[in-house]
Amino acid sequence: ISSAELDMFFYIVCALFLLNAFTTEAAVTTKAPCVDRGGEAYCSVHTGAPDYICTNVMKYYLASQLCAKSCGVCV
Repeated sequence: ISSAELDMFFYIVCALFLLNAFTTEAAVTTKAPCVDRGGEAYCSVHTGAPDYICTNVMKYYLASQLCAKSCGVCV
């Protein structure tokens, strides 16, 4: 590898580093509101049932999507 090729590689790496440094801040996302998408009636019934969706590992996806506020799993 010649000195010119090494210099060019260094310049490209520096350019990519700077590009990454300035574009990272633009990817900031906003937080979604913490709500029960399943509705108050659905979540009050299913979070108090013996087969509690908030603590059942097999139903965690339902809890996080439908009853996030009632189950306290908002992110």
